[in-house]
Amino acid sequence: MKNLDRDDRFQMTRLVVTFNWHFFAIAAAACVLGLGLAQFVSISWLKMAIIAGVVMAAYFMVASVIASYFVYDHSDMYKLKWWPKRAMPDGASNAVLVHAGFDPASRKLVKKFPELNLTILDFFDPKTTTEKSIQNARKLFPPLNGEVSIEVGKWPLPDGSQDVVFLISAAHEIRVDVERNAFFLEASRVLRPGGRVIVIEQLRNLPNFLAFGAAAFHFLSPSTWRRSFSDGGLAVIDEFALSPWMKAFVLSPETR
Repeated sequence: MKNLDRDDRFQMTRLVVTFNWHFFAIAAAACVLGLGLAQFVSISWLKMAIIAGVVMAAYFMVASVIASYFVYDHSDMYKLKWWPKRAMPDGASNAVLVHAGFDPASRKLVKKFPELNLTILDFFDPKTTTEKSIQNARKLFPPLNGEVSIEVGKWPLPDGSQDVVFLISAAHEIRVDVERNAFFLEASRVLRPGGRVIVIEQLRNLPNFLAFGAAAFHFLSPSTWRRSFSDGGLAVIDEFALSPWMKAFVLSPETR
């Protein structure tokens, strides 16, 4: 098991590459194959198409690594210098962090807010959470002691018991709308009056397509998020960017 507690300027960027090594290996192999094939192609337009494909593959390998650095290591996402103060309610004492099989945030939250009683819930299920990068992350970072494995629509927490629900780059792994709605209904249920749900996610938008190409389809669109929030009984009371690729939504239970 790797150590997430050490001070490493490029820690998350290295982990992104490690978790997604299969994509980088495929892209690198395609580049080598394309360059070799181009040497034997005499049809000019076909040769140009092959070279363009090689350039595009190389571009996304480099761009995705650079963007990952700015998404995870350079931004305040895990540094916690300013966004928690903006998003968390005053006097928060009970909080829950829910993740999808990889949790780099809880240790940093506990260190930053030692007064916070933090519960960690994990909805990773190898039968449904089948993305290769998450599977790789799970192998390298097994669950911590005290984590509770849950179903997305059933949290073992009392009604109105939490001041904050942290959902940091996790909820997008719930691919079925109905399950995601149930997930947010549970988040709303466990909040006390005045509590907040903090959702931090990459979006299916232009900056992510420019950096990650087709992989950006794995992220959800802003309209999908808003629909899921509303169907889960939550209203957006604040939103802000941590970087051009990462957005934070601060949610509160809707008054009905």
